[in-house]
Amino acid sequence: MQSSRMIIFNRVEHKYFIDRTTWTPLERDVRALIQADRYTDTTGGYVVRSIYFDTPDFMEYNRKMMGIAERHKLRMRVYGEDPENAPFVRLEIKSRYINVIHKITVDVPREKFPEVEDTMYNHRAAPEWLLDDPNISKEFFRIQRQYNMQPQILVQYRRRAYEKNELSRVRINFDYDLQGSRHLDLLGPLQGARSLLKYGNCIFEIKVDGVMPFWLHKLIAKYDLQNQAISKYCNAVKGQSWASPFARPDEFI
Repeated sequence: MQSSRMIIFNRVEHKYFIDRTTWTPLERDVRALIQADRYTDTTGGYVVRSIYFDTPDFMEYNRKMMGIAERHKLRMRVYGEDPENAPFVRLEIKSRYINVIHKITVDVPREKFPEVEDTMYNHRAAPEWLLDDPNISKEFFRIQRQYNMQPQILVQYRRRAYEKNELSRVRINFDYDLQGSRHLDLLGPLQGARSLLKYGNCIFEIKVDGVMPFWLHKLIAKYDLQNQAISKYCNAVKGQSWASPFARPDEFI
């Protein structure tokens, strides 16, 4: 089993909603500047599916909506067209303290995931093989128990990703076909999903570990992009209109 990884960094993150008229030329420019990431398949991208955790009263959802500086995001994630055959499930904590992001990931082999899944859904102790391994972080389970977090919603989307390592690591994502569902089967077929984006729209993400390079500033200015506070998890909760203090939006985003 792969050891857990803890990444602590000052990351600049910008997110934008863009439509097809901007997406097509923007991605053409991105491809001219940096390469597709190592996970890109023959379709030019890949599927990302996550189950997000929150408290029974949706504490983290509300903290995000209120802009609280300290937040924790817990999720289980798989990659690929066929989640049932994914080689591993990634447990991830993404904690934000003002402008500093702490990230911990643990990759659980597919064959061992049912034991971990039982822990998540039935509030049992984590399996002994995981607790006894000194190389694996227990922080995911600690935070889940401390705040009584539980699986709340499934989010799936397609991603076209690009990355470059220079003075700063730059990652650019085009996330589209965003869907949310209350059926919390991470590795099974997608059921009861609701589309969360208008057809042809996507979420454009820029992630830079350090100082944003000048060419990215030029790219943002060229397309007059306006940074927005975007959360796929929060949009999925609002899209389902269950536990949200806001009314269901009249249109897709």
